[in-house]
Amino acid sequence: MILRTFFGKTAAEALAQVREQFGPGAAVLETRRGAGGVEVVAAAERPGTWGAAAPAAPVLAAELGAPPAAAERLRDDLVAWGFSLPFAARIAAAARHNLDAEQLEDRIAALSYARGLVALWLPAGPAPAPAVLALVGPPGVGKTTTLAKLAAREICRGEHPVVLASADGRRLGGAEQMEAFARILGAPFVAVRERRDLERARERAGRGALLMLDTPGIPRGDRAAMEGLAGLLAGVRREEIELLLAADRDADSLTESVKRFAPLRPGALGATRIDEAVRPGGLVTALARAGLPLRHLGTGPDVPDDLEIADPRRLAAWAVPLPGEPAAPWRGAGTGR
Repeated sequence: MILRTFFGKTAAEALAQVREQFGPGAAVLETRRGAGGVEVVAAAERPGTWGAAAPAAPVLAAELGAPPAAAERLRDDLVAWGFSLPFAARIAAAARHNLDAEQLEDRIAALSYARGLVALWLPAGPAPAPAVLALVGPPGVGKTTTLAKLAAREICRGEHPVVLASADGRRLGGAEQMEAFARILGAPFVAVRERRDLERARERAGRGALLMLDTPGIPRGDRAAMEGLAGLLAGVRREEIELLLAADRDADSLTESVKRFAPLRPGALGATRIDEAVRPGGLVTALARAGLPLRHLGTGPDVPDDLEIADPRRLAAWAVPLPGEPAAPWRGAGTGR
């Protein structure tokens, strides 16, 4: 997907640029009026409607007027599922611009369009093959269990050696729990207290091995702990740091976590407690705001079974349910992390 912003003195002028550069299949994501004219955000790929009729060309006549009741209903549905109001309003506005009146009134067609748009908004791509995988995040988000799941899968694949490490000296028994997982999995374990320990652990792992590092949960407001962890990870590449978010939190709390952990330079996100999330739109909103690729989904307590590679379309289907559609398999599947 290619996103681009177009400017024009009028909406028609901006949309003409969209059609010229992206073609008639472009999706208009947002229209904003400013002092100098109209700004249109468009995507080069139109989201599919999963069985609904193909969206009509953007409607120009009613672009900047009051939204019809059907668009308001779509927006309210998304807010009820946990999407932030601004994000839900953006999706509803895009549906209004890209669906004809009949499609917009058809609740399944409108929701299908919203689902496709959400999938486009979620960054995705193949995960790199790091030499180190460090999981970071707030306390209790499930870093240790997630790391154990990932380690078990890597060991079962047998493509390269795995070394487990823990820098969690804050939580009582934190490092010991990771060490116990290492014994069960038959993997070497290293305790990491400072940056030199991490460098030694990388040397011990050797070339071609994967060092998987558990880190302490950093509570809100603990600047010293954040600075200490940032120093520990200073030699680790961005793509080797993954921030875990709990899917059962609201959008604003999750967005705050992303901002709070920015000093650690995470290059990807993971989500836990998918099975516990009642309003999944909160997670999707935070992911779209963050703009970072989502790698892993923790769907329950079992090691290593309750873990999935993130799929934007599957995640969008979970966040935007259609009337009469079976729930996602992991919804309510367990009580773990």
